[in-house]
Amino acid sequence: MADGPLALPSRPGAARRASPLEELRAAVAFLTRVPVGKAAIPADVGGAGAFGLVGAVIGLLGAAPVLVAGSGHPVLAACLAVAVVAVVGGALHLDGLGDTADALAAPPGTAEQARTDPRAGAAAVVGIAVVVLVEVVALADVAERDPATAAAILVGAAVVSRAAAPIWAFAVGPRVARGAGLGAWFADRVGAGSTIAVLATALLGVAAVGVVGGGRVALGAVAGAALGTLGSAAVIARRRQLDGDGYGAIVELTFAAILTGAALSG
Repeated sequence: MADGPLALPSRPGAARRASPLEELRAAVAFLTRVPVGKAAIPADVGGAGAFGLVGAVIGLLGAAPVLVAGSGHPVLAACLAVAVVAVVGGALHLDGLGDTADALAAPPGTAEQARTDPRAGAAAVVGIAVVVLVEVVALADVAERDPATAAAILVGAAVVSRAAAPIWAFAVGPRVARGAGLGAWFADRVGAGSTIAVLATALLGVAAVGVVGGGRVALGAVAGAALGTLGSAAVIARRRQLDGDGYGAIVELTFAAILTGAALSG
């Protein structure tokens, strides 16, 4: 999630209790480029409770190439899978990762200027390239051994990584969000109910990995999620804020870490 997927409301305040359909439509608008009629989504609905569910759909779409071609062409299948995930999401999280990398690499006092510069800096290019390469290699490593397990891991990673955004928003967002941007707006609209929902979805995602790939792979995915959590915490601590680009970086780092943990468990 990077800045700008939805128009921000002109009035402050936490979200009202939204209907499940409103939550789902808002989550789709946030996490994908699928046209869902953004203008019809109430401005005070964040959609956080459905992030894990939308992540599952994204993961399932990405898993198709792995299931079809993973056994004979694991690297090609992994490339296509990562590409599908990126295309469905409009590369929003990769964009957020790149902008955050530029901010982290910027000289003191120029981080925000670097983050909001529409041109990608060297740190952005290297950061995106490394993370995508890790995702492809890790997924291909598992697909070569068992395409079904690789597909399950991809779905689980998509679920947990998307759920990570509202979890972080609830945990630290109100304290580190600044200004009137997307980060502050989103943090203001993640309540306990949404957090419980995405936590439950994340646990189901890990359980699905365990059912298909076995307990060892599931533990690897959990270890990867823990690594992604540490990486996300480091980014937030270094930036001392959590903006829209920061959420995108969290999603992408968590996704790559889970794939890596699962690959190393084999």
